Amino acid sequence: MNGWIKLHRAILDSPVWQDSTAEQKVILVTMLLMANYKEREWEWGGDVYSLQPGQFVTSLPTLVHRCGKGVTEAKIRTALKKFASYGFLTDKSTNKNRVITIMKWAFYQENDARVTGDFADKHRTKHRLNTPSKNERKKNKRKELLVNEFKLDLTKGEAM
Repeated sequence: MNGWIKLHRAILDSPVWQDSTAEQKVILVTMLLMANYKEREWEWGGDVYSLQPGQFVTSLPTLVHRCGKGVTEAKIRTALKKFASYGFLTDKSTNKNRVITIMKWAFYQENDARVTGDFADKHRTKHRLNTPSKNERKKNKRKELLVNEFKLDLTKGEAM
């Protein structure tokens, strides 16, 4: 998997985070990382799956493996029920797999995108204004070398 996700700080104040154990928080973040960021379609086992952003197909053993040490299938089942009760996700299970949908995925991933973009643009502009160009750096380096040579000549008592 490539890419990144946004993890909004507001999640710290949400009941789904506040009422979760450490293992459940690991499960929550792992599922956010596993969710598709764009529409995806593929065929597996004769079935065609079409997933929207925020959805992914998995199994309990796969989630256990992805979450790492200390996370069991029982803990994942409990977390899935808790997260569903808070409206954070939906979980549709079949005999082959389960489809998990992170509710409000677009809100979590696209909210404040304009603000973030504006901030980044302003930061880049400010950085560009304060950062000398390649030519300016060369001129400054030449000046520095000349000044250093002049200082060396003065310490030796030699005139230039």
